[in-house]
Amino acid sequence: MFIAVAIHVLVTIILYLDPKYSVVSYVMAPAVLANFIGMLMIRMGHFVAGARVFLVSSVIFVPIGIIGALGARKIIDEEKRKDFYN
Repeated sequence: MFIAVAIHVLVTIILYLDPKYSVVSYVMAPAVLANFIGMLMIRMGHFVAGARVFLVSSVIFVPIGIIGALGARKIIDEEKRKDFYN
């Protein structure tokens, strides 16, 4: 997921620096912030909620966001397996 956030930040910065597409970066910037919030929630132990925040905020970055969405989905699936087996 760290790689996905790095790619999202890079894409947002590149779009911000291009005068034609700088408006698009204003749409993507809140999604990058939500990515960071989701990762912070995961680090704090709120795995499912943080992964869901990350998953939703990665949708804006399609097709690149699929990388982050797959990582978030993996965390959600692991937590569901833990709950099922315990």
